[in-house]
Amino acid sequence: MMILRSALRWLAPLLALAVASMAHAQTANTAQVDAQLAPAANCATFVKTDLRQLEYPTMLMSSEVVQESADLPAHCKVTGVIQPQVQFEIRLPLAWNGRYYQRGCGGFCGVISIDKCDHALARDFVVAANNMGHVGLPVKDPVWGNVPALREDYGPLSTHKLAVVAKAVAEKFYGKRPAFSYLEGCSTGGREGLGSAQHYPDDFDGIVAGDPAFPGRLGALANNWDARHLLRPDGTTVFTPEKKALLAGAVMTACDELDGLRDGIIMDPRRCSYDPVALQCRDGDGPGCLTAEQVMVAQALYEGPRDSQGRALMPGAGAPRGSELSWSGAGRLALAGGYLRYLAFAENPPKDWNWRDFDFDRDVSKVEAAAALYDPVAPYEAPDLGAFHAAGGKLLVYHGWADPGVSPFAMLDYYGQVVHREGGMDAVRDWFRVFMVPGMFHCRGGNAPNTFDMLTPIVNWVEKGVRPDGIRAEQRDEAGKLMRSRPLYAYPRYAEFTGGDPDKAESWAPAAPAGPVDDRDNDWVWAPKS
Repeated sequence: MMILRSALRWLAPLLALAVASMAHAQTANTAQVDAQLAPAANCATFVKTDLRQLEYPTMLMSSEVVQESADLPAHCKVTGVIQPQVQFEIRLPLAWNGRYYQRGCGGFCGVISIDKCDHALARDFVVAANNMGHVGLPVKDPVWGNVPALREDYGPLSTHKLAVVAKAVAEKFYGKRPAFSYLEGCSTGGREGLGSAQHYPDDFDGIVAGDPAFPGRLGALANNWDARHLLRPDGTTVFTPEKKALLAGAVMTACDELDGLRDGIIMDPRRCSYDPVALQCRDGDGPGCLTAEQVMVAQALYEGPRDSQGRALMPGAGAPRGSELSWSGAGRLALAGGYLRYLAFAENPPKDWNWRDFDFDRDVSKVEAAAALYDPVAPYEAPDLGAFHAAGGKLLVYHGWADPGVSPFAMLDYYGQVVHREGGMDAVRDWFRVFMVPGMFHCRGGNAPNTFDMLTPIVNWVEKGVRPDGIRAEQRDEAGKLMRSRPLYAYPRYAEFTGGDPDKAESWAPAAPAGPVDDRDNDWVWAPKS
C-alpha cells in the first residue's frame, strides 16, 4: 500500500484527488479517526524515549500529564528541541481522535505559541508548535540572524522539522501514526502554510494560511517603504490619531456605498479610488484637513513601494483604502528595521548602518537571496503547488481586505499565478480556495465580521470532500455579544446583500464577477520571468 500511495503521487491530479483519502485511511499503522485512541506509552516516562533515529536529531526535555480542565482534555505535555535550536511543545490527549494539528507562528517568532492550539486540543487533536529555531520575541530585533542555520530554520525548514518529529512522537506514544495532519496559522504562520505546500507537499493534508506574510518582500521593501513615509527622520509620526481617523472617515464616506449598502465596510477596496488630495488644507494645517505632507504619505502608501524609475517593488498595490486606522509607522519599523539589520543581507550591515540607508535602487538585488530563503516563492519565480495538489492536499487561504501590512493585492497575485499554472480557476478551486474578508485588518481587527472557524471547513474538505463555501464570519463586542454576522465566499465570489437585516448572514447571498478573473501582476521588480 505504501508503494501504491507513492506511485499515485505521480498520476494525473484528478486520480490523485479521488483516491487520496481512501489510500491515507488504508495505510498500515495509521490511526482511525474519532476512535478515541488511548496512549500505548506512559506519559511520565515518555521523556526517556529515544528519537535519535529520526532524520533531524531530537531530544525530549520533559513529559508530564496535565489533568482535564473546563476547556481542555487531559493530555501529556511533551517538550523538546530539534537540532540545532528548534524548541517545541507537543500536547497528546489521553483520548486521541487520530488527527494532528500544527500551529504556525507570528512575526520573527522566537516563542512557542502552543496556547493557540487550544481549539484543536479541545477536539482531541494531537497539537504542536515551535519557536522556528531560535529564542526571541515576534516583534523584537532578530539578533539570532547572524547564524546561517537559524536563518534556514526561519524559512520553511523548522515547520517541516516539527511535522516530522511530532508525527513520530505521536506514533511512539499511541502506537499509530496520525491519519490526517493539518497546519494553521496567520501572518508568519500563513507564510509557513504556503511554504509547506510548495517545499514539503507531503507534510500536511490540509493547510489554513491567513494573511501570508512574505518577510523578504515585506521587511526589505513594503514595510520599509511604509515606515519611511509614516515616520519622519527624527522619529515623529506624520499622522496623529485624529488625522488618521479623518482620512479613514473620508475614504469610508466616498466608498462605503459602492457595494450598494452603507454599513461601514468597504467590500472590495479595488473599487475605491479616493484621492486624499481632496482633504488637503488650504492654509497649511487645521483640524478638518490634511497637511500636504500627510496627503503625500497617504498617496505613497496606497501606491506601494517603488524605485526611482517608478517601477513597482510589490505586486498589485500598497495599502488598501479602508485600512487607514491600522497604519502604524512604529509597527512597520519594528519589522523592517530588524529584518534589514539581521536577516536581509548576506552579511549583516555595520553597527552604524541605519534602516533609512536602504536604497530602493541599488539594494533591492542585494536582498534577493534572503527572500528566496524565507519566502514561499523566490524572486522571479511563480508558485508551484503541483506536488501538493497531486498528493491530495487542500489549501484554504483567508486574507483581510483592509490589511495594510500584508497587501491583499499581493495575495491575489499569488492565487492568480497558481490558477494560471494549474489549469484555471474552476480546477484550482477543487483544492485551493481563497476567502477575502471585507473590513478585516491584519489577521484580525477592523470594524467588520472578522472571527471565523477555519479548522472545521478544512477537516471536512480533506476527510469528507465537502468544499468550503459560505463560511460564517462574526463580529462581537467586548462582552462577547454578537453584533453582526456575514458569510464569506470562495474568491472570486463575494457576498451580496439581498435584503432584510444586513447584520445577519442570511441576508447575504453569493455573487460572482461578470467575466473571467486574472489577478496576476507581471509588471513588478521580482515578477515571474516565465
